[in-house]
Amino acid sequence: MLWVYAVCALTLLVCLPFFMHYKKALHYKLASSFKALGTLGAASLALTAALRLDPHYWICFAALVLHAVADYLLEFNLYWGEGFFLAGHICYIAFFTRLFPVTAIHLIIAVSLLAVTAYLFWRWRKTIGDRMLPFSVYAAILAVTTACAIGCLSGNTLQGQLIALGGALFFISDSFIFGRLLFSASRAVDWAIMILYYCAQLLIGISCLI
Repeated sequence: MLWVYAVCALTLLVCLPFFMHYKKALHYKLASSFKALGTLGAASLALTAALRLDPHYWICFAALVLHAVADYLLEFNLYWGEGFFLAGHICYIAFFTRLFPVTAIHLIIAVSLLAVTAYLFWRWRKTIGDRMLPFSVYAAILAVTTACAIGCLSGNTLQGQLIALGGALFFISDSFIFGRLLFSASRAVDWAIMILYYCAQLLIGISCLI
């Protein structure tokens, strides 16, 4: 447990504030490096589980590494970053459904999230403009990933609960990012996005050790 506490402290108390500081100072390479390092902290938890507990956790480790790469690239190129996030989400879907096979709960949540997303995209279609296709593809995969994460509650286990909470926080964080891309937002929103994002990744990483 000491290792888990150390990783969480490093991510939230070191990587997060340094990322925000260097981003504000326009030192994007340093900012991106600290941002990716925070996600790699969560990846180290999945790596530990893959090496010591079950090789199936390599899928989760791969997802987190892909997200770490996306974290770095996202500050320089939105679409490259989005691509690596999509690859990470696909790994997450494979990981979640391997732990907790698809049930009616997964399908109900997926349809609900997709319906809400479709409504918002239709309502803001003029603001989204020519970004509709890449945004729609990412949002659809994110909704399915979130449904697979929340669907882990069907197992009635602590691991499933941690994954479900992590998936929900990830969805909320990305929803804030979507809003920030379309409308103006304060610096407090940036902090909220990153806190939610890191907590989501850490919860999923910790779930591998349960």
